[in-house]
Amino acid sequence: MNSLMQTTLIFEEVHRARRQLVFNYRVDEIAFSTAYWYDTVDFYALEERFGKPFMRRIYFHLLAFEANKAASLKPAALDLGPYQDLYTEQFAYLWGQIFFHVWGVWRYNNDISDYTGPHILEPAEKAALPAPVTLAEDGRAEKLLMMCGGGKDSLAASILLEGAGIPYDAMIYSHNIYGQAQRQHDLIDGMLAHTQAGKRHRGWVYDNAVDSPAARLYPEYGVTHMLAAETVSSYWTALPIALQHNYSQVALGITRSTDEHNLVWDKTGEEINYLWGMSTTAEKLLHDYIQNELVSNLNFFHLLRPIYDLTVFNLLPGNLAAIPSAHSCAQEKPWCCRCPKCLYVWMHLAAYLDDGVVDKMFDKNLFDLPENRAFLRKMLGLEGFKPADCVGTVSETQAAYLLCRAKGITGRAAADIDPGQIPLDVAAFLDTYSEVAPRYGAIPEDLYERIKPQLTAGAQRARAYVRQFLTETDAVVSI
Repeated sequence: MNSLMQTTLIFEEVHRARRQLVFNYRVDEIAFSTAYWYDTVDFYALEERFGKPFMRRIYFHLLAFEANKAASLKPAALDLGPYQDLYTEQFAYLWGQIFFHVWGVWRYNNDISDYTGPHILEPAEKAALPAPVTLAEDGRAEKLLMMCGGGKDSLAASILLEGAGIPYDAMIYSHNIYGQAQRQHDLIDGMLAHTQAGKRHRGWVYDNAVDSPAARLYPEYGVTHMLAAETVSSYWTALPIALQHNYSQVALGITRSTDEHNLVWDKTGEEINYLWGMSTTAEKLLHDYIQNELVSNLNFFHLLRPIYDLTVFNLLPGNLAAIPSAHSCAQEKPWCCRCPKCLYVWMHLAAYLDDGVVDKMFDKNLFDLPENRAFLRKMLGLEGFKPADCVGTVSETQAAYLLCRAKGITGRAAADIDPGQIPLDVAAFLDTYSEVAPRYGAIPEDLYERIKPQLTAGAQRARAYVRQFLTETDAVVSI
């Protein structure tokens, strides 16, 4: 393998069973696969209803956004294999945009400034593809599926839907990179037991690529690790459930906080955002593509997009009983307590909630763990750049930290970080982060209007809570 031009990512035929899909793909001689399992999807029935040609397009898209992780081996070309006839310029643009932006941190960490992704090989002749299908109304004005990962955003989304009297069902899915599947399902079920969620649809993902030793065993590819765009692939994981059960609305609990970049790469001048796959731009790209190319009335949207995490944490008191059952850690379920995400969630819960809720979730003070010191300093903007993890904005972390210190919460990892070092203009912070945006992203207008009163109430609570502890000045906060 002396030349990048010899390296090709190749799609292979998708295996389909009644309740299972297996996606096979390879980079040169290295083979990978991912399996999806569903408890309420019947692919034979879907093929009867929508036709095999349409479902073949669905399988192709699920394969494409699972196999994109193999592009972490820096292939020069992408061969669609048996799906060459499904190539379109719209698909090539979407796939390329997702790879370029989501893998920005991967490019930065590997110092690959001149690689934009593999060139997709076009077929000699492009076939005419059928128009998108339309889901049946199914006798229900609203049919909403909420994707539930069991974290604080999922809980906030359920609080909003229930407060607005909007019925919803839940999709629960596990991924083997997070450990034993049943444990993941049990944890999410534990949180949903405190909600009014209706039906529960389950998915299981088993992948052998992300945790593989491919990068280490094949150093000639010149990369240190493989990366997956799990949020983006989860859109596609939900698609068979939406088709099977006529869900015209599929909601994810994702906020505006995901739009902030981690750093500006000096070599390219581009903003690198680890959470780009959750961004407003990605949401619109995926939403528009699905409606224009596949299902005309299927609306994928981020329910929390009009608000920032500041307001999300101030919506959670709407279901205090459920909070201790929430979990978010990607390293060890429910919490490893030693990663940026655990630290971020713990700090915000400690900042905004009382009544011993945090102690029921965590058995330790995360400020007291020395290994969290470097994460904390980066999240506060005191050194380096914001960690590549599912954390909110630097300003939100600064406010949460100041609130914790104002409430007397500190520890070994925080003791040497003087609140006076944190350059937070509280008035400006509240003006920005407690804003409830007008209809934002792809959220349906009628749904937005129904949840807006709760969003506004959450924002008002956030403002009042911050002002209770922090004094607004023209420059920095005083406590």
